[in-house]
Amino acid sequence: MADADLIAATRKAITEHEDGLDVGPVALLKVLQETNSEFSGVGIQKFKKVLTKVKAAIKEEQELARIEALKPKTGSTENCPGRHGLKRFMTNHTSYCCDTCRCYLPEGAPMWGCRQCDWDVCEGRCHPCCMTLSDFRANFMGLESQVEMIHAEGTTDMKTRLAQVETEAHKLEKQIDNATIQDLVKFSAVQITEDQARNEKKNLLNKSEGLLSKIETIFHDLRAGDAKTPIAE
Repeated sequence: MADADLIAATRKAITEHEDGLDVGPVALLKVLQETNSEFSGVGIQKFKKVLTKVKAAIKEEQELARIEALKPKTGSTENCPGRHGLKRFMTNHTSYCCDTCRCYLPEGAPMWGCRQCDWDVCEGRCHPCCMTLSDFRANFMGLESQVEMIHAEGTTDMKTRLAQVETEAHKLEKQIDNATIQDLVKFSAVQITEDQARNEKKNLLNKSEGLLSKIETIFHDLRAGDAKTPIAE
């Protein structure tokens, strides 16, 4: 039997005994020997030394825990003072102030907060900015609207404007593809399952592919129109 086994068993026996740290060596050794025959050969003098060390270690741990509990609780960019975890939300008024950088946020801005601790952190400057499924959907709809508007207007700079939208669409597609299912679930403003996140990600990738195909079709039609236009002599 190793000393480590005796120390571990002694610590466990103290926590389970009704007298706790006040239990004497004779009574505790008897408990150990009755519950485990491996300790039958342990003498009382050796056990007294082990018990003294174990009690001292437990008391030190308790004192450190007491000191830690007395320290003022402060939050960070990653967690609240009570360590409950921060949840992403969108501000619904203009009075939200970041508890880290002390800046005020406009209505509709993303923040991370804990209502129990009343701790809020702005996204981007203080808390890492993480794209959500809602962000991806909003960005896609914005690009889709731009394509429709550019196509409808038919201005002379259509190709240039379409090329810019195409670049942004490729960036968005890459962002969606690189987003992990775990992060999409974690940073969602509403509770969703991994299957829901996976299906929505697949749907968004299909839509972005369709948007890029639509842009390419418009480019193809423009090139075909240019080819048919007679060159002025």
